[in-house]
Parts: sequence; C-alpha cells; structure tokens
Amino acid sequence: MPTSIRKWDTGWNLVRKPLKIALAFILIIAGLITLPLPIPAGLLMLIIGLSLLVSAIPEARHYLRRIRAQFKQTSGLLNRIKHKMPRFARQLIEETDPDSQHPK
Repeated sequence: MPTSIRKWDTGWNLVRKPLKIALAFILIIAGLITLPLPIPAGLLMLIIGLSLLVSAIPEARHYLRRIRAQFKQTSGLLNRIKHKMPRFARQLIEETDPDSQHPK
C-alpha cells in the first residue's frame, strides 16, 4: 500500500472518533428538543445518537446500563419494543440491558 494512502487513513482515523462524538451529541440534543412533538423523530434521533456515542465511548454503555437499572419500567418498555426497531437500535437496547446475563 502506498505511503500516502496509509497517512490519509491514519489521519481519518484520528478525526473519526471526535466526529462521531460530536454528531452523537448533536443528535441527542436535537432528539431531546423534538421529543415532545407528536412525530417520533425525537426518539429516533435519541436512539441514533446514543448508538453512535456507545460505539465511540465504551464507558457510555455502562452508564446507560446504570440508568436503565434505575428506570425499570422504561427499560422493560424498551425490551418489549426492541423487535420493532432497526438492527442498530436493537443492538443498543440489548447491550445496555441491565437484566442481561452477559454484560458486554
């Protein structure tokens, strides 16, 4: 592989994580703002933002697991509707489930 391609790839890897984190926070904030609207776009933005955040910062997964442990009713609701969600959202719900036997 040419050296110029490897340098570009390394540079992109240095930028990718901060971009993911910034996009995650933007989506989470936008999701919180639009959550009260009758259209469920806010919930979708929250789920996408959280899944980006969990993929960029592994500690966020443990934090979400603790939050879900405190809010058992909401956690149960997420577990009941996860089969209707896209794969990335289903994976986020399963990874942050406080009642799972095998935490990741």
